[in-house]
Amino acid sequence: MRKIILSVMTTLDGLTAGPNGELDWIDVADDDLDDHMADVLAGIDGMFFGRVAYELLAQHWPAAEHSTRAVEARQARLMNTLPKYVLSRSAPTTDWGPARRIGDDLPHEVAELKVGTGNDLALFAGASAIAAFAEHDLIDEYRLMIFPVLLDKGIPLPSLGSRRLRLAESTAFDRSGVVLLRYLPAAEPVA
Repeated sequence: MRKIILSVMTTLDGLTAGPNGELDWIDVADDDLDDHMADVLAGIDGMFFGRVAYELLAQHWPAAEHSTRAVEARQARLMNTLPKYVLSRSAPTTDWGPARRIGDDLPHEVAELKVGTGNDLALFAGASAIAAFAEHDLIDEYRLMIFPVLLDKGIPLPSLGSRRLRLAESTAFDRSGVVLLRYLPAAEPVA
């Protein structure tokens, strides 16, 4: 059975975006971090987004396939071809595919996707999508990428509910100062 992995970038003060949704603080020059993100994308079989996050990312990734930075072009090819599951009450206003809307019965829809064979699925963005997955206890693994930035104001990481976790891995990206913390539910063995 596939897992749902929450993979979210956050500031040291727990914000996932600036007050107006700004994400400029995640643009760091760190080849190791970029390679890691490309490897993450290469190791999953699909991505979940909230509608707003999906539409925002759709403005960047299709054109990024033509980037002169090889790692960004690789990331873009993966982002553009991986299946996207958009948690929304209405159809997205853009067509960055392959994509399909979900959310009418989130626990059932996610359970059906988890039964499939292949690699895990990642929940990347959208505070409301993250909150909905947490509310229904649909997250199997937590990966927090903490950037050494304090924004003071912005969009906070939503409540993830009450759950005991244990650290499975920590990785520091020295050039950017980003730290990846990977947590599993406390009852599960570390793989």
